[in-house]
Amino acid sequence: MTAPSDPDRATPRHRPLSKAARLDHISTAVRRDGFVNVDDLVESLGVSRMTVHRDLDELQALGALRKVRGGASAQRSTRYESDLQYRLATAVEEKRRIAAAAAELANDGDVVIVDDSTSALQLVPHLTQRRPLTVITNSMPVLQALGAQTEVSVIALGGRYDVRHAAFLGLLCENNLASLYADVLFASTSSMRGQVLYHQDQDVVSVKRAMIRAAGRRVLLLDHTKVGHGALYRLCDVSDFTHVVVDDRVDDEVVGSIRELGVEVLVC
Repeated sequence: MTAPSDPDRATPRHRPLSKAARLDHISTAVRRDGFVNVDDLVESLGVSRMTVHRDLDELQALGALRKVRGGASAQRSTRYESDLQYRLATAVEEKRRIAAAAAELANDGDVVIVDDSTSALQLVPHLTQRRPLTVITNSMPVLQALGAQTEVSVIALGGRYDVRHAAFLGLLCENNLASLYADVLFASTSSMRGQVLYHQDQDVVSVKRAMIRAAGRRVLLLDHTKVGHGALYRLCDVSDFTHVVVDDRVDDEVVGSIRELGVEVLVC
């Protein structure tokens, strides 16, 4: 006797992905191609149409895409692109390479500011090799990662805790930065259009500006997914940074235009 088919069961030729992996696959595809087809997703993910539709519904609720007949189209969302889980899953390998190269710009004994970006979070394993070291940060993940490091002095900036960014923001955070000075800042942002940097959240912009004012060397971590488009709020000009570290998928013309401003660019 043949068992009844399960409409929500993955096809046997595919190894089922976790829900988080499916959502990342779909959001990456729709950002890359502008449109994803339900039938193509069923085939590539090895799940049922019902599962694909549920995933699309969830991503639409997050603002990552817009469901249309037969699939979904790209819909940029400041809410979704600012979300920590989205950022943690984007350009991971590029961020690791950028962080490894950027860490060489810190010296033993430096006072370092690390912002709340997931790019800067990748620096932590490298910074722990620079001892002694003082790290100033508003990032909860950075604080947690450095908590057990006895030879790293950590200064938490404090302020209003924002769950979506896993970071401390607001006036108290900015005022604390005004009382501090660091040898080097490691920071990232959402996008660069022309020679201008942007971010989707005005509270994040205010804190990053305070960090820029508080540091001597200012290192921007910029992977290729952030180049060529803007976001809601203008952060600063790229020339407000002394160094920019990019991955090798950033166009040579973009790299050249930044160098013409007198900014040192490292390509990794």
